[in-house]
Amino acid sequence: MFDGALCKYCVIFNEHVGGSGSQKLGKFVLTPFSNWKNAIEEFNKHDNNKYYKMTLLKFDCLMSVSNKTTDSIIIQLDKKLKSEIEQNRAKLKPIIETVMFCGRQGLPLRDHRDSGPINCDNPPVENDGNFRSLLQFKVMSGDINLAEHLKTAQGNASYISADIQNQILTSCSNLILKQIISKIDAAKCFTVLADETADISGIEQFSLCVRYFEFSSMQMREDFLTFVPVTDVTGMGLANTLLNTLDKFGIDLKYLRGQGFDGAASTSGCFNGVQSHVIKKYPLAHYIHCTSHCLNLAISDTCNIQSIRNCTGTIQKVCVFFKYPKRQSVMLDSIKRVCPESQITKLKLLCPTRWVDRHDSIITFMELFDAVIDGLSIISTWPDRESSSVAYQLLCAIKQPEFILATHLLAKVFSISLPLSKLLKMQNIDLIEAMSLADNVCDVLKNIRNNADEDFKKLFLKVKEKCMSLDIEITLPRLTNIQKNRYNFTSQLHDRFIAHKSLITNFCCLLPNNNLPNREENIKSLAEKYSEDLKCS
Repeated sequence: MFDGALCKYCVIFNEHVGGSGSQKLGKFVLTPFSNWKNAIEEFNKHDNNKYYKMTLLKFDCLMSVSNKTTDSIIIQLDKKLKSEIEQNRAKLKPIIETVMFCGRQGLPLRDHRDSGPINCDNPPVENDGNFRSLLQFKVMSGDINLAEHLKTAQGNASYISADIQNQILTSCSNLILKQIISKIDAAKCFTVLADETADISGIEQFSLCVRYFEFSSMQMREDFLTFVPVTDVTGMGLANTLLNTLDKFGIDLKYLRGQGFDGAASTSGCFNGVQSHVIKKYPLAHYIHCTSHCLNLAISDTCNIQSIRNCTGTIQKVCVFFKYPKRQSVMLDSIKRVCPESQITKLKLLCPTRWVDRHDSIITFMELFDAVIDGLSIISTWPDRESSSVAYQLLCAIKQPEFILATHLLAKVFSISLPLSKLLKMQNIDLIEAMSLADNVCDVLKNIRNNADEDFKKLFLKVKEKCMSLDIEITLPRLTNIQKNRYNFTSQLHDRFIAHKSLITNFCCLLPNNNLPNREENIKSLAEKYSEDLKCS
């Protein structure tokens, strides 16, 4: 360490022996300056030295060159090397653009066999895959650099192999991930969203997403991070995978403020679930069961009534039956003849997991009900035993009064829950708004229950008219005073959303115009709990 001051320009650009011309190097160059009493006089004297002015000129020249380019000194000195680098980049650019295009459009890059050189003059006899076909299209469109590269490149330097494609995809993924992480760190508060399932090859995958507030757009964002293969699907194993992956990405886990999972025991369990193990390490990371999933579970449990369960099963079988081309042709003719005003041309399969999304399927089935009966009646007369027998069985099933009544009931309930389901899937909705919407649905259903006699009478008359048009006899079902094992949709909604209500209660003191008891004490408690977050804001 020098005990004094040195001139950085003279030290860097002058030799330590001799000087520039007849001047010799001394203070500020070879020896540090420490006589601060005469500092101004010595500074001025040094500024007038010829070698100082020369070194300052050298420094200005260096900075003018370095500000114009980011290339290294070797590249700036070797023009041939610089030209070769530019040519290689020009050849690699269309290859990278093609990979990015396929990734952005969700297109597979490779076909069954797509190795070897690309023929730029003639199209391939067999399908070459999207990646190679797009490169050939670029060549035919006039990309001279790419054409020359594909014709002259050696077999181990063509940069179109599967390994190179994967490396380009990995580089793009790292760049996108880096941008997302920088936004998360800027937000200083985020929630992790995760789900675990098996892919088509049977490998267990843990999908990780993050929810955070983006200041540049002033909106809530939900971004996908990665898929993580897992072997330990216990709560602790999944929790370790989640935290280790976030830490590996460089995300600061001290800003973790929420967890969003489904209701599976391995994730939502309060003792050995993922959320319990995460809370042990990060107590401020509150677990929130997905509200859309809660609604789906409430509808699923409510539809567990035998008549409703049989109804949905029959509708699904009818939709699958008309899925084949020959039968679909009969169905299309029946629609044109029986329901000419309808714009729908075929039935829609019921979603096996998202119960609320079955609304469109039920409405479509009801609109084409007469055409379905007509189509099944025609197919039941076919000489084909398998098709005719199945068509007759389905025809008998859907002409039952109980089935028609259950279909109308499903359509009515789903029409009430569908708007709530769509709103719960929005990114910018908050938990308070979600709870308010759920309460509104409960109020509508309670109002229907309070006026059950009048509402059911209207629905029954509608069903009776449909049965009369089809020559189906229907009678009012027998009423019982005591009902057992009744599935109540409103109770299901209430039970599924209890945890959300308790979480909201803890933060209600922060809402304006809220006169809850002990509000000041609750605010003080929250301020102490989130003191680190308040310092960052």
